[in-house]
Amino acid sequence: MKTRWLMTACATALLAFTSIAAVPQGDQNRGNDKNHGQSKKQYRQFNQRQQEAARTYYKQHQNEEAFRPDSRWNDDYENRLRSGYVLDDDMRRMSRPAPIELTRGLGRAPRGYRYVVIGGHVILVDNGYRVHDTIHLHIGS
Repeated sequence: MKTRWLMTACATALLAFTSIAAVPQGDQNRGNDKNHGQSKKQYRQFNQRQQEAARTYYKQHQNEEAFRPDSRWNDDYENRLRSGYVLDDDMRRMSRPAPIELTRGLGRAPRGYRYVVIGGHVILVDNGYRVHDTIHLHIGS
């Protein structure tokens, strides 16, 4: 009887120790996946429907204040509007929140993101002003 009890106790202890060891291993792997995800940044993008909605809205509202050209806008600013670029202070000052009616057509921005309008573009930026995608609207066309 003592042998049976000893075997049960050893099996239970072995099971408990292997289960406890597996938990940190799983947490460690998830942490590595997060770090890996940060080094390979995933950018959100506008879909075709959102691009069409933005262009349609622009054609009907191109004279709104949000779409008026800023005299400071130039080709250098234009070239910076790429996924991954963080808007500098000048570009942040030139940007405006996208009009509410426009955002209705685009759909709600993902959590931690927002739509801004700058230099005739609708841009999806995150809370750190990192550009994720841009819809180029043709001013004057």
